Amino acid sequence: MPPPGPATTPRGGATTREENDPAVICIGVDGGGTSTNVALSKDGQVREASALAANATTIGIDGAADVIIAAIRDVLGLARPDAIYIGAAGAGSARVAEGLQERIAGAFAGAKVVVEDDTAIALRAAIPDGDGAVLIAGTGSVAYAVHGERTHRAGGLGYLAGDEGSAFWIGMQAVKLYGRVLDGRANQDETTDVVARGLDAPDRERYLAALYGEPLRPVTIAALAPSIIELAGEGNRASTKIVQQAAQELGDLLRATLKAAGLSDASPAVAFAGGLLRENSLLSFLLETRLIGDVAGIAVVKGGDEPVRAALRLAERLG
Repeated sequence: MPPPGPATTPRGGATTREENDPAVICIGVDGGGTSTNVALSKDGQVREASALAANATTIGIDGAADVIIAAIRDVLGLARPDAIYIGAAGAGSARVAEGLQERIAGAFAGAKVVVEDDTAIALRAAIPDGDGAVLIAGTGSVAYAVHGERTHRAGGLGYLAGDEGSAFWIGMQAVKLYGRVLDGRANQDETTDVVARGLDAPDRERYLAALYGEPLRPVTIAALAPSIIELAGEGNRASTKIVQQAAQELGDLLRATLKAAGLSDASPAVAFAGGLLRENSLLSFLLETRLIGDVAGIAVVKGGDEPVRAALRLAERLG
């Protein structure tokens, strides 16, 4: 990972250090698309708090900054932080990262503030130091790799342009199959029954209304994925085909990332992260098997700390 940027010491600010308190106070933030988690360390003690999602892509830079600032203040009380490290959804964009850093640093005078994309803390949650990569498959999909001073991020293009292999992608493959069933071009089975129930769409009219009658909510489609993965594990043919394709897409995403970062031939450590890869399943088995066959010496890392704890460790290095 590139070294943190220079300390930011803006004018103004909204908090003050508790009087006569010499302790160093560090804050780690995981500002994700589902929730915002904050961890504070002081004198070896850790406190945590959580808040709403803080994805600048969906609620704007100011909206995301407001959520993060409020969550930090919630855990801080009257104290003043010395260092804040934030992994934020959408901060892969320099414009977003700089905008968040300016707003958040302006709220905490004198604190060192670093903002990076949340893929960075996902990597360090499982692989604390050194070279490595992380593959994240949740509602969307993205991969991130570090090789010395070299980094590469791939995927994360959103449900309209990418997110192959993600929960949304898996759910949408089943949604499309159900459309073919309604047309009489495919056979109804347990996979398409999951879609009919999940969309509350027992017929063509309700199907179209669910997809086009109001703005499409990616989480609604993504919520179908766990059932499809479970059906695949039980041998359902349609779900198995979808999961096999998802594993291929995720493997392609990671291999492209490793190649771009120069890690393909370096026996890389690779972490699995995100809701789809948190538990063992047919998807994770197929993906791991494919990667072991394609990438020499690869070491797949599962588990590790929560990303917010990784952010806190990085903040402590700043403090």
